[in-house]
Amino acid sequence: MPLYEFTCRKCGSVFEEIMSFTEMEQGNLKCPQCSSSRVDRSLSTFSTGTASSDTPCGAPAGSCGSGGFT
Repeated sequence: MPLYEFTCRKCGSVFEEIMSFTEMEQGNLKCPQCSSSRVDRSLSTFSTGTASSDTPCGAPAGSCGSGGFT
């Protein structure tokens, strides 16, 4: 499910919610700080997971394969 970011127009709180597209369209969302339903969806970025390693695939050097790249 997508992760959405919201800003409350009443108290200014910024919060995130994991919601289905259907839940998002229904708009039954309240601010967790003040319970106001006056919230706006904010622009946010997306994230991808990566392993912490010196190689792009997260494995020891030389074991990833070239993936078609040299």
